[in-house]
Amino acid sequence: MNEDEVILRLRKARRELDFLYPTVQMLDDWKYDSINKLWYFHLSIYVETENKYFPTTSQWYVVVESTYPEGKIKIYPDTEKSIQTTLYHQSNNYFINRNGLWRNGALCVDVNTLSSRNPEPFSVEERMLFHVTRAVEWLKSAANNSLVTDKELFELPEFNDNILLNSQLAFSEDTVSYMQWEDTDCRCGIVDIDCYKSKPTIYYPKTFYSFENKPIHYSHWGTALEEQNSIKIIKSPWVLLKSVPVLRDWQVPETWEELLEVCESQGCDIKLILKESSKYLRDGIPHLFLLGFPIPKYWFHENEIIYWKAFLLPTLSHGRQFSKGFRNNNTGYWHRDITEVLKADLRIDWIFSENWSQDDISQRGKMPRIMLGKRILLIGAGCIGASIAEILVRSGIYNLSIADSDVFKVGNLSRHTLSLNSIGSSKCNSLCSHLNVINPHAEIKPINNTISLIIDSRGPHTSIEIDHYDVIIDCTGEDRVLETFRSVEFESPHCFISVSVGLGAKRLYINMQNNRVYNFDEFYRFISQYIMTDLKEVDEDKLPRDGIGCWHPTFPARSDDIWMAASIAVKNIEKFISSGESKQISLIYEQQENDYYEGYYLIDKCESD
Repeated sequence: MNEDEVILRLRKARRELDFLYPTVQMLDDWKYDSINKLWYFHLSIYVETENKYFPTTSQWYVVVESTYPEGKIKIYPDTEKSIQTTLYHQSNNYFINRNGLWRNGALCVDVNTLSSRNPEPFSVEERMLFHVTRAVEWLKSAANNSLVTDKELFELPEFNDNILLNSQLAFSEDTVSYMQWEDTDCRCGIVDIDCYKSKPTIYYPKTFYSFENKPIHYSHWGTALEEQNSIKIIKSPWVLLKSVPVLRDWQVPETWEELLEVCESQGCDIKLILKESSKYLRDGIPHLFLLGFPIPKYWFHENEIIYWKAFLLPTLSHGRQFSKGFRNNNTGYWHRDITEVLKADLRIDWIFSENWSQDDISQRGKMPRIMLGKRILLIGAGCIGASIAEILVRSGIYNLSIADSDVFKVGNLSRHTLSLNSIGSSKCNSLCSHLNVINPHAEIKPINNTISLIIDSRGPHTSIEIDHYDVIIDCTGEDRVLETFRSVEFESPHCFISVSVGLGAKRLYINMQNNRVYNFDEFYRFISQYIMTDLKEVDEDKLPRDGIGCWHPTFPARSDDIWMAASIAVKNIEKFISSGESKQISLIYEQQENDYYEGYYLIDKCESD
């Protein structure tokens, strides 16, 4: 699209704003900002309610991309005749754009935060009118102090995170940990911070201490993060504030002076905290400083969790860096810090922070709560077992043990979740390591053993202590495992699920029981005719061969077949456990296709007491 075509579209869009006259008035025509490579025009908006935030007639800049009506539309406040602070539902308004025309606090008008619930249109005529109309509505709400209500989910102010640092802070806080924090009177101290990876560097807190070195709070992580141990744990100061650190309505502090002001307004002397912490920080490298504060789930409701925000401290005085006229000691160091390092206009380098609690990271899809608390044993780390395990872990299951004694081989690559890195290694250990890095709270434990029957002075029992688990999922496809479970009477009922697939994964067989004593006779009778059909369909001469040597057929099935079968199995496991079903249930699914593939269909079902 050439420039003339762009201008014609933009003028057509701007003419639609005539419908908003006299509330909205144009101050000039479209212009091109060569600095930001964007198009903009200047307008004024009138609201009749006088308020402390902006004049009744305020000025704004509407900014669009050359691809309009596609691309972003932003509405920014004029540097002089508009909002000078930051309000709710507004980007950080602290800084003036490099073109000098507007501040960077764009209004949040492109989501359903206002009374208008109409979807955003995307035509040339309608999209501009939609955004400016909502800007008018935003200003009216701001003038009447009604930008947010107690029915809206709470939003943090926008922190200007320093993306050049390529770092982030991950913490784990929920309603339970909030109550733990409420039970302690300590509000500042030193925290041990570990580092998971670099590029980006992910920092995460472990243990919070008082300045008397008393443990105050421990952040529990899963196996991958608990076992991570940097060469040197980073010591950082922390403080727990009473509320979100903001000044001038919803503006976060951007300089050291403003941060001191915010903390002082909450009765916190952050300079004194830093001085007390400084003995841990004089190693010649920058350290984090953690600010915690309670937040609610909904605006104006009771607080529910602690949110942590980190910023990077400048390198404090060390070695021979002390003020002139002072000795080479803590007093000399500190005087240099407050006079030369921590200057009033020192920019705060905020770091992106994110809550990695189990509840937060599972929001996009998790198992029901009754499933999340189950202790699960999965027997068989083959392709179907590995797929089921990965679905469970990605759905929030983190208390899972996997039993298998096989070694991972190159032939497993075609349909297993593991990779070349695991060839020649324990299949069980490798799978658990893989699963533990999927979820920061996962505690997937390997059992390098097969399940077998043991008969001794205790009587018949299994080689793995089954009574430690609530749910057992057998994915071996071996009758031997079923016979082992049939031979033992357990101390308490367990959900037992058997999942196996037939030749080519054309059929999927599932058996689910909840008992102390297991009987598979009905299941054997139920699936026998389908097993016979599987055998009749086998042409051994056409089965793939597993390497050169003594002829040994390999079970054929593609990874997509296995993943579909695993997904169906997990859906049924979830339903069986959530319903508390006491009957034994057997299911048979079969792949079907006509002109196109139709998927797995439930073709037979059997229930028995």
